Amino acid sequence: MPIVAADIMQAHVHTVAADLDLPELERQLIECRVSGFPVIDRQRLVGVVARSDIVRRLCVERTHAEQISDWFIDIAGFHDAPAPAESLAGIAARVGRRLDQLKVRDVMSADVLAIAADVPVATLARTMVERHVHRLPVVRGERLVGIVTSLDVVVLVASGRLGA
Repeated sequence: MPIVAADIMQAHVHTVAADLDLPELERQLIECRVSGFPVIDRQRLVGVVARSDIVRRLCVERTHAEQISDWFIDIAGFHDAPAPAESLAGIAARVGRRLDQLKVRDVMSADVLAIAADVPVATLARTMVERHVHRLPVVRGERLVGIVTSLDVVVLVASGRLGA
């Protein structure tokens, strides 16, 4: 009988709410020593959020702030822009204020790739590689029942149970 997701999944999963603010998300990522969480809204799995999602959003916000700053300089007729260090400091301050207002729902991946508990480990590992993901929520219907991470697969291989 093949080893399946239910055999290696972590049944006690730390989740976050879609309306959680980003500073609190970062605190929980650090506290739990993980890089991401499933996102739950009204007991339903609605997304996955990872530290990389925050970094990606930070890059987008910085680009927007730079474009807006350039527009204000151009439209006002100022051709002698402030020194780059001053300009970047102002941009960073605006981006920081904006990020403090964002919620998990603003940065999470809503296109959730989830698996059933009876999916064979070989299938879920292939899915992780093909889709470039490090965690797969395990669901029954829309309800989260566990999670399998790439580390769980590595532990399985290292234990020698996979070839047994």
